[in-house]
Formats: sequence, C-alpha cells, structure tokens
Amino acid sequence: MASSFTSYFLPIVLVANIFNFQTSLCDTSADEIGAHSYVPEEVTRAAIAQSLQNANNNHAFIEAAKAAAKDKETQDLYAICDSSYGLLITVLQDAAQSLANKDYNGLENDLSKCPKFVSDCQNALGSKTTPEMLDRSRKQFDLIIMSKAAEGLIKK
Repeated sequence: MASSFTSYFLPIVLVANIFNFQTSLCDTSADEIGAHSYVPEEVTRAAIAQSLQNANNNHAFIEAAKAAAKDKETQDLYAICDSSYGLLITVLQDAAQSLANKDYNGLENDLSKCPKFVSDCQNALGSKTTPEMLDRSRKQFDLIIMSKAAEGLIKK
C-alpha cells in the first residue's frame, strides 16, 4: 500500500513544488530557472510517464474485466473502454514524443484530448461500473490534470 501511495502522490508533490517554485521566481532572473531541479519540462515528463503507466494498468484491468464479464452487454461496454484506453495510451505516447521534440503545441493538443477517453469509458459503463473502476478513472483524471498543469508551466 505504501508503494502505491507513494507512486500516486509523488507527481502531485512535484507539481505542487513547481507551482511554488514558479511563484518564487518573480524576484529572480530568468537565467536561474534552468539551474533549479524542478524544471517544468522534467515535471511534465514525469507526470506524463505516470499517467501512461496508470493508463496501461487500467487497460490491462479493463481487458481482464471484459474477459470475465458474464453477459454480452457488459463485454461490449468494456470493449468501448478497451478502445478508449488504447487511444489514451497512444495519445499519451504522442504527448511524450511531442515533449521530447519540444513541440509544445503538439504536446498541448495531445494532452487536451486525454480526458475525453477516460470520460468515454465512464459514460459507456454508466451504472454497470464498479467502485474499483471509478477509483481508477478518478486517478487517471488526476494524473492527466497534473500533466496538463505541468505542461502549462513550460515557457514556450
């Protein structure tokens, strides 16, 4: 449990530190930004990596739930989630590549697409969702929000 707790909250702490750091920069020169260990690009990279890892874990969970579903309707609903999370993974991989290429417009565009894939899955499952799937969706949303927040701090 501690490992899960740490891996979940580490990106939150990093983003919080970036916000605090950015606020403290008001009185310092722009040359000092690169010397700080919490540069926005690195925090964004870490947040995207965490979001991608979580999306892969959720995708595996969804595939297992689809295989275990007893009725065709539930299997079909999980198939929608399977597709949504597959697309989310692809877009997060694209976002990571955009960041590596310093294509900040592409990065912003990629990250703006991500919440829709999680919402599509939640909406498809509707009343057939489980508490675990709700928790997984909330965590995915949180990680996407952290990625978007960190991306917003990158000087373009």
